[in-house]
Amino acid sequence: MPHTNTEADEPRSPLIVVDDDQWVYVYSSAEDLARAVEPALLDDIVDVFDGSARPLRITWAEDSIQVVIADEAPHLHRLQKHMDCFFRAWTTNAPPPHAAKAEEYIPRVLKAYALRNELRHKSKRPRKTE
Repeated sequence: MPHTNTEADEPRSPLIVVDDDQWVYVYSSAEDLARAVEPALLDDIVDVFDGSARPLRITWAEDSIQVVIADEAPHLHRLQKHMDCFFRAWTTNAPPPHAAKAEEYIPRVLKAYALRNELRHKSKRPRKTE
């Protein structure tokens, strides 16, 4: 019997992308992420999480981006560490308070992210290589 996708197989919004500079991007859906991320930027991404703090894998195949769940178990501690780094490095705001469950922490992330006061803006231009 062929496997059919269920809602549990799909990443839950929001999608939180962390790049190699600890800059964080938040997307409301996999479609929004696919429109924003170009193949060249995939190498800069160090972690991606869904709204349940599950790690995601992003690949580029057949001229489209694929976003799939890499592990069904939440990696909340890892997400919290990334968010702490982002807020301390790139904003004047305190990181969102940690929580024991993703269902409590993710809304805090969204609120803090929406209210952030950035120290500087991340350049979206590709880096020059020598």
